Amino acid sequence: MSTIQSGSPGGVGRPATRRELFRPAWLGGLTALAVALIVSGAYLATDGPERPPNSDQAVIGTPSPATAPPPTAARSTPPARSPDTSTPPTPIDYWPGPDSTGVPPGTTLHNQSGTLNLRKAGQVITGLNLTGCVNVYASDVQILRSRITCNSTTFAVRVMNGASGLMLQDVEINGRGGTAVAVCCSDFTLDRANIYNTIDGARLGNNTRVLNSYLHDLARLPGTHNDSLQTTGGSRILVQHNRIETYNPQLQDPFNSCLMVGSETAPALTDLLFTDNYCNGGNYSIGIRSDLVASDVRFIKNKYGRDYRYGVIARPSQPGICFERSTNVWFDNGQPVLP
Repeated sequence: MSTIQSGSPGGVGRPATRRELFRPAWLGGLTALAVALIVSGAYLATDGPERPPNSDQAVIGTPSPATAPPPTAARSTPPARSPDTSTPPTPIDYWPGPDSTGVPPGTTLHNQSGTLNLRKAGQVITGLNLTGCVNVYASDVQILRSRITCNSTTFAVRVMNGASGLMLQDVEINGRGGTAVAVCCSDFTLDRANIYNTIDGARLGNNTRVLNSYLHDLARLPGTHNDSLQTTGGSRILVQHNRIETYNPQLQDPFNSCLMVGSETAPALTDLLFTDNYCNGGNYSIGIRSDLVASDVRFIKNKYGRDYRYGVIARPSQPGICFERSTNVWFDNGQPVLP
């Protein structure tokens, strides 16, 4: 059974640095499934461009395997590097990775199976090795130093309507190749999380923060439209100092996006800051829907890899988008990704 404490979490404010003890990554291999997955509406979100914006299928609808570009489709040729003005790359371990996210080394975990329903305000769960999914019905719940292995067609962790203030810190979430979304949908903080083997990473609604986390090894299934992070509307969203490895080098699959930006389930998207992140992959690394209604959506001081299919950002001039050209730069040479 899990250990339930009444104390406060340790180290919420400590910076995400490499741990002195190496811990092997709990990296789930992608599970090849030959059957179609029946998913809820949250799984089959119509979430953005699998094709360039000038395509008639750039935004609307989730593409079927027959219309989506195959994972091995040729990607755009990246802009030529500029050796005269290039700067040394920031080491990749500046961002979180397998040794600075998830359950800390030496943590004793207690096994538990089945769905975990948390209904007590202020409840603290720590040291849990859960085989099952989590529903949070109460406010100010904390899940600390725990591993969640969930195989669901919906969500590994869901904050239910009326709950707020969920803290997930030093957690590992393994979707086992089938879970649609690791964490959904509003009023939560992810800090030092290791998320993998899910179709989407986190769904970002009102009052959500993703900090110091490592998102990688998404699960490709027939018809999926994979985003490491996605918002479909809301306000007060912060994505800061994360390593978002959307591209899968073994499959040569860029998937859809590091962050998909839309407002299709809310009146608008407002007050989103995406900063100090490493992002690699995606059809577009940052996908912007053509029907987005937004204000104060900012991209500042991020570094990008070149393993996208079409480009770094779709529709950077969309109303409400501020993509700071001087500080959104290539990982390998520090030059702006947009001229």
